[in-house]
Amino acid sequence: MNRVLEDVIHKNVANTERITAENTVGYVVSDNASGSVAATSFDNTTAQGIVKHMNGLLVGLVQSAVRDLDPTNKLCYLRVASRKFEYLVAPEDMFTITVLQ
Repeated sequence: MNRVLEDVIHKNVANTERITAENTVGYVVSDNASGSVAATSFDNTTAQGIVKHMNGLLVGLVQSAVRDLDPTNKLCYLRVASRKFEYLVAPEDMFTITVLQ
């Protein structure tokens, strides 16, 4: 895991603990360079599945669509609602944060 990602996780520990205390929200922070899970509130298998499918497939496809529409624009935030969950994805340069509620 890279140093920038470790610093972001460390600085926001209090916020993530406060938000996840309700047990209605889960999160995954993944490293974009390696695609590995850096921090999560889920078990490892679930977190890797979320990273593989949401961050690996869907985010890349949506980023490409946004660039096709306007080459000077970039994806800042993605919200996907299903019957059971809502996925909120925030891709950054070094890492991607995915929240389920």
